[in-house]
Amino acid sequence: MNQSDRDDFMFALGATLEFYNKKLSSADFSFWYSAMGDRSVGAIKTALKEYVRVGKFAPRPANILELMGTNREHSRRLLPPPENTTTKCPPEIAAAWLWFLGHTCQKSDAMGSLFREIEGVDTDLQERYLHIVNEQARLHDMPGAIPDEYKLAEHWGDLNLTRTTA
Repeated sequence: MNQSDRDDFMFALGATLEFYNKKLSSADFSFWYSAMGDRSVGAIKTALKEYVRVGKFAPRPANILELMGTNREHSRRLLPPPENTTTKCPPEIAAAWLWFLGHTCQKSDAMGSLFREIEGVDTDLQERYLHIVNEQARLHDMPGAIPDEYKLAEHWGDLNLTRTTA
């Protein structure tokens, strides 16, 4: 994490803790940074935002790491999704993101394991989903939502991708 990312992390964490009426001391931040400094600041911020939606008390690093996928199943038991949630997201876009997140949050060999036959979703539909999530992330200016190894050149060509095949 570079200095800018570190500052961004500190600001996001401070704002989150302030939501819970807590202050972020420099000693506390040092502890958080040692626990999470090797993670992507974008992923940390996403998890902090999610935690505010579902957490009743100020977060600890373990809570945020769980939301980031360190222990997804344990996280689901501790922080169930809020009830009665609705979305205006078109069903195909929602299905694409659910598929994408379900596959990319698991440890894998990147693209090699992304396209495999799974029940109800053939490889053609998986490829369409990959295009949808790239298109939506680009449309909403969220390049951090798609790891570099899953970015498609037709959507992200100006970012000088190292891997451009699907």
